[in-house]
Amino acid sequence: MKKNKFKFAAIAIILALFSSCLVDDDVTDFGAGTNLVDFPSGSIDGTFDIGMDEAEFQVPARLVGGNGSAAPSDIVVTYEVDPTKTTAVEGTNFVILNNGTFTFPAGETQTTFPIKILSSSLDPELPVPLTIALKLTAATGSFPVGVSTKESTGTIIINLKPLCPITDDLSGTHTYTQTSMQYGDGEGTGTGTGIAGTISGTVTWTETEPGKYSLDDASFGLYGAIYDDDPAVGPNGAFLTWVCREFLFSGSDQYSDTFTYNIVSVTGPVMVFTWRNTWGDGGTVTLTREGGVDWPDIFQTN
Repeated sequence: MKKNKFKFAAIAIILALFSSCLVDDDVTDFGAGTNLVDFPSGSIDGTFDIGMDEAEFQVPARLVGGNGSAAPSDIVVTYEVDPTKTTAVEGTNFVILNNGTFTFPAGETQTTFPIKILSSSLDPELPVPLTIALKLTAATGSFPVGVSTKESTGTIIINLKPLCPITDDLSGTHTYTQTSMQYGDGEGTGTGTGIAGTISGTVTWTETEPGKYSLDDASFGLYGAIYDDDPAVGPNGAFLTWVCREFLFSGSDQYSDTFTYNIVSVTGPVMVFTWRNTWGDGGTVTLTREGGVDWPDIFQTN
């Protein structure tokens, strides 16, 4: 069961415990005492059906610090669009609601607030998605906002990913070969150690809802071939969602790692893509659709 990965994970845990004892003097520690209003991450993806005129997108916000205490009373928070990090056009692609304010309810440590996305204005032909950057500017009471620390960020970038109409069911048992494989290095961003050779097999996609498919192996045979491990599927499943010209992963493998897939080329029934997981495993997969049926036109590159 992926013995190497367990060894590396144990070493990583020891190092993490050691490093957690160190104090970084360059950041403010909001672990206790002070509540901080911020966003839970620096970026988030949103998918929007371009067949619909508009949609509300819920932006997450949270309180950190204060020993985990909730908001003692309602907190009114203001935010603004950061034009230096925004490529979408306000009024054309999105609308800010409630004059750029939202209320953090008393007794809560997490909340969301809406912005309006003008879905039909999004162009699936763009090489990269449009972005909206929202920056927290103030909050009522003695609550700092937007302080940059290891645990918080005062700006969130929303990636506007068009969701094209679903024209086909991609379910099936598809045939693959995989080359340029990499062992993970535990960091996710490294190259790991290259693995020579080619592996081949089949992978089954099962539609769970329109445009979303469960996978019976998110690594396309790599875990079994190099780790002598079970297929890469977590207890809650591993899924691909078809979003215009790409696939977005959700779920995890059995080690809670997540995956990223990048399509390189599609010709008829043959799709070539690269993948990597958050451990650092990866490879290049050539996937042939069951029955030699062409992949949908929107994927075709040749």
